[in-house]
Amino acid sequence: MKDLFIHLHIPKTGGTTLRDIIHRQYRSKQILVIPKLEKSENIIKEISASQKNQLIMIQGHLKYGIHKIFHRNTKYFVIIRNPIHRVLSTYYYVLNQTNNPQNLSTSNNQMTIYDFVQSGVNPFLINGQTQLIAGKTGKINDPLIRSEELFLKAKYNIDNHFIFIGITELFDESILLLKNILNWTTPYYSRANRTKKKPNYNEISPEIRSFIEEHNQLDQKLYEAARESLNRKIAAAGSEFQNKVSRFKKTNNIINPLFGYSRAKRYISKLFR
Repeated sequence: MKDLFIHLHIPKTGGTTLRDIIHRQYRSKQILVIPKLEKSENIIKEISASQKNQLIMIQGHLKYGIHKIFHRNTKYFVIIRNPIHRVLSTYYYVLNQTNNPQNLSTSNNQMTIYDFVQSGVNPFLINGQTQLIAGKTGKINDPLIRSEELFLKAKYNIDNHFIFIGITELFDESILLLKNILNWTTPYYSRANRTKKKPNYNEISPEIRSFIEEHNQLDQKLYEAARESLNRKIAAAGSEFQNKVSRFKKTNNIINPLFGYSRAKRYISKLFR
């Protein structure tokens, strides 16, 4: 039986864009999408044995460990992001959605980034990437989510169970390396689920950046290790790979509106089913 691949989609890392790429690489019956972390195990338990056997890819909001339900050789991959950028993107994404259950704003007061992170309404704003990759999650007052133990578990999983870890800031390089590993066709794309009405990073005060970094020290350490590893892979691939990346960026900039149009069509068709 073929290997089963698991895309661990961490929110606000470019995972929705990667999801669209994945859906162009496989037939629909070969992919299982997990929309919410809390539903992941139930969704898998509810599908039949024959459906499980057809799967090549599981993609969605989940944490490490879901593979234990399957009796197959499984391999994970993930894209992670600079934790300051990820938390800010999450904050402004929620802020722009008045009906989002994470939005703590009232008619009198708009929630601050400090309120948002410290409220615990989203427990993955504190070392969330490390939590999900480690497969161990906790509430914001749980010492585990700030512990060296959590970081070491995440690092162990990456070293032993992940075929690839990319970063959002080098998204094109990441997906082209992933293409080579998984023998994909060229992964052209358009950006999906982008956060709108967000200030430039340089407009964010140093105090806010320091606050986020202080609450995400494990994520920062994991990100720096992933970035160094990815840069080594890019360097090892040589100038030919760099030329491929350059050509890919130019072509993708021209054709990416087509993929945005296709996504819009799929969304509209779902509304009228």
